Amino acid sequence: MENEKALKMLGLTPSCSISELNSTFRRLAKQYHPDFNRNDESRANVRMTELNLAYEMALEYLTSPDSENDESFYEAREVSFITRLNKSINRVLQGVYKYYQYGLENVHLRKEGVRKIRYRDSLTDLKFGIVSLESLKESAGSSSEGENLNLFIDFSKAFLMNMLIEKYYIPSSKGFNNTAHRHYYNGSVLLDKAIKEVFFGNLFADVQDNTYYNKICISYEEFMVIATRYNKSVWISETLMKIYLLEVLTKVIKLFKKMRY
Repeated sequence: MENEKALKMLGLTPSCSISELNSTFRRLAKQYHPDFNRNDESRANVRMTELNLAYEMALEYLTSPDSENDESFYEAREVSFITRLNKSINRVLQGVYKYYQYGLENVHLRKEGVRKIRYRDSLTDLKFGIVSLESLKESAGSSSEGENLNLFIDFSKAFLMNMLIEKYYIPSSKGFNNTAHRHYYNGSVLLDKAIKEVFFGNLFADVQDNTYYNKICISYEEFMVIATRYNKSVWISETLMKIYLLEVLTKVIKLFKKMRY
């Protein structure tokens, strides 16, 4: 595959930047990855192989000293960090996607057959992704890169803690525990939907585009009811974990918007 053909396959021109290449590849990978095309996995595998090859050739071209794009050449020193960062983030999101794909937010389902295996796989993806992200700390070339990296690490760890929550609802003789759980459940459902929308768009049937902000706000309100009125309930520890995840998610969304514009 020639360099120009590789760029054309990605819908790019020789004057594009490396950041444009990376964002385009992530978008196309989300569209054609076999995990997102269960009805035609064989064709999706072929398409992803072609996209990976095109990306590698385009990246090599844009970082070559002979490239017509001088700006991309000067970005070359950052390629290693950016590429490794993207791979690490994708590994984390792979685990997040599996978690929701198989309904593993339902604690009971994690202990059954295939879902038990998928739960273990998703945990492995998160843990490896976190280790990979942390290994990049010394490679960050600027304070902003370091801050962004730490933010993704914080989100990954917060989501991992969320995945490890094993408590499920058992009716209590104490009414305030039952009330606290109702708020906890409502907040958790909205938080899960917001995360799915932010990272995976409309790949999930229960997701509506551009409604994540409202979900986050209502979810936060539900959790704060527990934190302020029912802080003696058995759900307070899990609630504080969810609040932390919400706060980190909000920061990640702001970063995404900043990077986009």
